[in-house]
Amino acid sequence: MRYKTFGGLLLTFALVLAGAVPAGGQSLTVVAADADVKSIGAMTWGGWGLWSNGYLGFYINAAAAGHYRLAVTAQSTPVNGVWAHMAVQVDGSLQAVVTVDKAQWTQYDIPIDLPAGVSLLTLAFTNDAYTKTEDCNLFLLSLTLSAPEGAVAPARATLAKWTEAAQLREKAAVMQTQQDIEKYRKGDAVLRVVDAHGRAVPGAQVTIEQTSHDFLFGGNIYMFDRFNDPQKDARYKQRFADLFNYATVGFYWRGYEPQQGKPNYPYTDKVVAWCTEHGIAMKGHPLLWNTEDGVPTWCNAQPAPELQQQRVDAIMKRYQGKITRWEVVNEPAHLPGLDIDQPYRWARAADPTATLIVNDYDVLASGAPEFFELLRQAIARGVPFDGIGIQAHEPRTMRFPLDGVRRTLDHYATLGKQLNITEFTPCSNNQPITGSPVQGVWDEAAQAEYAEQFYRVCFAHPAVAAITWWDLCDTGAWLPGGGMLRADMSQKPVYTALYHLIHEEWHTSLTATTDRHGVIRWRGFYGSYRVTVGKQAGQPLRLARDGHNDFTVNRAAKP
Repeated sequence: MRYKTFGGLLLTFALVLAGAVPAGGQSLTVVAADADVKSIGAMTWGGWGLWSNGYLGFYINAAAAGHYRLAVTAQSTPVNGVWAHMAVQVDGSLQAVVTVDKAQWTQYDIPIDLPAGVSLLTLAFTNDAYTKTEDCNLFLLSLTLSAPEGAVAPARATLAKWTEAAQLREKAAVMQTQQDIEKYRKGDAVLRVVDAHGRAVPGAQVTIEQTSHDFLFGGNIYMFDRFNDPQKDARYKQRFADLFNYATVGFYWRGYEPQQGKPNYPYTDKVVAWCTEHGIAMKGHPLLWNTEDGVPTWCNAQPAPELQQQRVDAIMKRYQGKITRWEVVNEPAHLPGLDIDQPYRWARAADPTATLIVNDYDVLASGAPEFFELLRQAIARGVPFDGIGIQAHEPRTMRFPLDGVRRTLDHYATLGKQLNITEFTPCSNNQPITGSPVQGVWDEAAQAEYAEQFYRVCFAHPAVAAITWWDLCDTGAWLPGGGMLRADMSQKPVYTALYHLIHEEWHTSLTATTDRHGVIRWRGFYGSYRVTVGKQAGQPLRLARDGHNDFTVNRAAKP
């Protein structure tokens, strides 16, 4: 055990007498205030107080993998009868969520699984809330970690040891992506070349060139024609079309409809027409959002349900068949007050063919157990939605450990919905990197290095359907340095790195000759292709993940 003060020893002795700490030698007890990692909080009521969804953590060395017992002495203050929720994580993997439902120090027993070696054990406050008279907070006094019967007690470890172990886990996660991408993002195909009479054409030279991915690589397109500089507007559009096949189109109620009954359809119509011309799929974001940007200026609070329904119905019907994906309610777990049940039923009725996504944040940092439970209950109630939106920029300086990203994706995939990385924003703003075994600052090199690895991990996961980088350009970006392009529209290293991944490494192009049966067997990334036989005009085909992928193309018989 390690304590900074004599008071820590007195606390340990008191806890042993109270039965909170096993008297045997196979456990480790630590004082919460002595945590290795702390976010938002302070000493309060004799323990460590967490607020604003804060967390604390300890580096733990377990001699053997197994089922451990965690005893946490905690208390909380409720808001409107809702007590604090405490999430327990091991290296970013959610182990349990406990409701701390007492206003005095109480022991909460939690079974957890620890791997052998050094891990980061984290306790996080996940449902911060307050009113004019109440403030929900979580207070932690101590933790006791008990080993399985017969095992050696766990011990404290150091940042250096955890960094070494975590970097090895990250490296293994990235290395695994190559095998998974080959397995989940590519498929086998057969191409037959026949003449005008349907006879096989042996020895025909065929070029097969991928023209687009089925997987969606995108960004928000909020700076479309908004630079007040025709050259920058043109460069922005060119850079967008060169890299992406997917665009997030903004529908924030406050700015979109400054006067009731006068939504800004003319601007959106221009965006939609340009995206359609360039073969770029679109997602609308967000139709409803219980925050300032989601409340129009002509309304003192969230508009009445009938006005919400009118908005959902009017916008989705106007762009039906053009904007095919929608985030109807944004951040419902963190911003309660907008129930998702009816809005998603309205949306399904307005456009039965649309892909409906429920989107929220803090998922990659804490697992967002409140969001997971909201989705699980919505599925049980039959709420019609197709995808889960996972924002990836909270906390804003966190470099989400890549093995933890994979585990979080695995966890959310158990809900049986497609996953979408909706708002990814590693910045180049020289802020310190947090939450990661990689140290340093977020400069352009760090931005590019992390983005490339993050894209590999997400593209390799079979449940992920899309990755959206939030702001293409630093001009107008939500976070300083959040763009792939500098303010002068020059490319940062991250743009070059992702272009190489998407359009070179993850691109299929081949030239082959048909065998004596007029057949070419090939393997490629799922998506659209152009097939050219000899000097004929190219013919389109689509290599589909769920398709038969057996194609026949015709070549006119020689004279």
